[in-house]
Amino acid sequence: AMGAMKAILLVMLMPASSGYLVGLPTARLAALRPNSPTARLAATRATSPCRAGRPCAVIAADAVFGSSLELTDKSGDEVRFILGGTGPELQLFVNGEMFADDIDRVTYEKADRRVKVEGTLSDEEDGETYEVDGDFILPDGPQLVNLATLAILVARAGVEWVGDEPVPLPAELEAKLVDDELKAARPGVLLLWAQMLSVFPTEAEAKAAALKNTAVILPYLNRPGNIVGSWRVLLGMMSEEEALEVVTKNPGILASNPAGLKTSNKAAVQAMAVIVDGVEAVKWWGK
Repeated sequence: AMGAMKAILLVMLMPASSGYLVGLPTARLAALRPNSPTARLAATRATSPCRAGRPCAVIAADAVFGSSLELTDKSGDEVRFILGGTGPELQLFVNGEMFADDIDRVTYEKADRRVKVEGTLSDEEDGETYEVDGDFILPDGPQLVNLATLAILVARAGVEWVGDEPVPLPAELEAKLVDDELKAARPGVLLLWAQMLSVFPTEAEAKAAALKNTAVILPYLNRPGNIVGSWRVLLGMMSEEEALEVVTKNPGILASNPAGLKTSNKAAVQAMAVIVDGVEAVKWWGK
């Protein structure tokens, strides 16, 4: 299996309204904005005891693709999830200030594009640990890669995921997770699938490509950087229409090392796609 890819996914999103607002000392929050989410957070921190124990739906994620996620939510707040501590624990920073140092539940509501977090925050000043909770709204536009990345962090920290699935996986692809190892690596499969959806115009085309060469969505054979990088290389060699024809005929090219692919050329890439497609069309050994 591949080792962890240490990478930070930085996505700047469109600001609008709603979400966390953290960044000022809690003693000043209520006076400045008594009805703000941060003022409510300050009140929660001041009155709530720490929960005993943490509910965990521990999901093994041996094939890891990142250790943090950074985005700007719909309200314009900078949200950063990281793996920290010794567990590791899933931690959340908002506008550079720690919101929770140990998240124990993440809830995703697809209809509202809302992500809720529940956890605890240790106060160094008084030595107490307090319950915290809050939510933010993802902006319009594709968010599947962000959600899949968050799901991997959740899995690594043994945090409970509640609500809607981050990235729906078609039943035909779900069926390819035939053993415990593959099922344990499902968070990584979701991220690779989300990247495939970012390449192909429709889910049907992405699914056909993944079924044609399942290696592109298996974490121990591929990584998101290969999909993104190889697609970028192809677009530098040829038109988008030509590139789509190549990845449709030869989806495995999206599991290539982009640096190696750069040493090839348009004619060679297109010729190989035709060969692979031809072999697939006449293979006699079954599916």
